[in-house]
Amino acid sequence: MTATNRTPAKDVPGVIEITDGLRQWAQRFSGDPTAIAASRAMTHHNWHAADTMPSAGRYKSSAAQAALKAVREGVLPREAFNNAADGTNPRTTTGEQAAVTLRMLHDAGAPIEFMTVLTDAYGVDLNDVRLAWARLGSDEQEAVEQNRIEGTGSKGFAQGGRPYVESSRTLQDEESSAEPAFVLWNADAIDRGTQAHKDLEVELAERIRQSGFVPLSPRGGDEPFDVAWVADHVLYICEVKSTTSANEESQLRLGLGQLLSYLHRTNIEHWPHVQAMRGVLAIESAPAQSRSDWVDICAASGVRLAWPDRFPDLFEGVGTDG
Repeated sequence: MTATNRTPAKDVPGVIEITDGLRQWAQRFSGDPTAIAASRAMTHHNWHAADTMPSAGRYKSSAAQAALKAVREGVLPREAFNNAADGTNPRTTTGEQAAVTLRMLHDAGAPIEFMTVLTDAYGVDLNDVRLAWARLGSDEQEAVEQNRIEGTGSKGFAQGGRPYVESSRTLQDEESSAEPAFVLWNADAIDRGTQAHKDLEVELAERIRQSGFVPLSPRGGDEPFDVAWVADHVLYICEVKSTTSANEESQLRLGLGQLLSYLHRTNIEHWPHVQAMRGVLAIESAPAQSRSDWVDICAASGVRLAWPDRFPDLFEGVGTDG
């Protein structure tokens, strides 16, 4: 199977912006080295038509170099990215490589709104793409695939979470466009990309550290929370929402719904020594007087509504786990 785009996919409105978002998803939410490498490979593929085999000089960008390095290290299969023949393995076209790369991103759980734009731009039907490849020692990746089939979320992993990774403020490659031409309809994706969201998340992560706990980011198999921590054998899962007077109500509704789904789908056995879970919805400032009942609305669902002035309250009377 090969892609069929006769011109570079970057010429399709939204492809560059979607690919930027895909890299952010891979780095921040997936944490899977293969997904990260595939998103970088996609950045390179965007600049070449399906039937081309670019010259060696076209592989000098940071995205191309990162993808080639991933192939050498066995993190990414050469079917997804190659610039020369390798023994009995021939060099393949951009279209053949792009089709494999898109299938790998799909299997890694890339957001559907991203994949729809890219598969349309490349003319790829992922059902027709076959790839037999597995990393040596990839027990966690096998668990991801099995869990996706069984719908069991984080079941099968030895441990949840990973050390907190601050969201990147500059994920631009040489092959990225500086001018946005496409706006995501996904409200959560838009919010996660705002500076206010990033600043609030970093502020909370620092408060977690100051309080003697370890901030955590999601790893493969986890729900895509913003930040989490464990205290007194309780897992606190936090969703961060930037808010304005115009969007406060909708952001609160969205954030609470996300938190409830994360709490429901998180397997507590995935988190050693954790005996209970609680949700925290973090917003930029106290809700407007007309929406002050949101503190009680959240509390009725077992979720704590907090903003910077209230962050210290999250840790009062809570001891570190020994």
